[in-house]
Amino acid sequence: MLRFVASASAVALLTGAAAAADIPPPITVAPPVLTAPVPIAFNWSGFYFGGHGGYGFGSGTIDDGFVAGGQIGVNWQYDSFVIGAEGDGSWADWGAADAVGSVRLRGGIAFDRFLAYATGGAAFRDFDDVGWIAGGGVEYAVANNWTVGVEYLHYDFDGDDADVIRGRVSYLFSGL
Repeated sequence: MLRFVASASAVALLTGAAAAADIPPPITVAPPVLTAPVPIAFNWSGFYFGGHGGYGFGSGTIDDGFVAGGQIGVNWQYDSFVIGAEGDGSWADWGAADAVGSVRLRGGIAFDRFLAYATGGAAFRDFDDVGWIAGGGVEYAVANNWTVGVEYLHYDFDGDDADVIRGRVSYLFSGL
């Protein structure tokens, strides 16, 4: 019986050692690769104000002439989509109109610092005539708070129309 116990113990020790040889080596995981942070795209959200100037091509009682004035507005950006509201007022050298203004909604798509938009709303001429306005434009953020742009606007006052091309500069209070 003693031989049987000794033989069984020897077999158990040898098979355990043989099984240990079949265990795979520990898996080593490579450390994560460090990459540079991705720069944050420009955000068009915030209040802004600025100035504009351009030229209007009139029809009806409106003559061709220069326009110059200012604008104030606000934008909200969701992903690449930008919506906003803007009010502006301009001195106009249009014969039948000495001043024009508008209250408009804007909607567009931002490509980082570049914004393309459409706009439309109510137009006012000499503080007593109401019409409509529609158009579009592009803006580019030249610095974190400064934007420049060009826009086309069509003013309509019951047959007295003006097509305006104007440049604009705005200061953006970002962080809305």
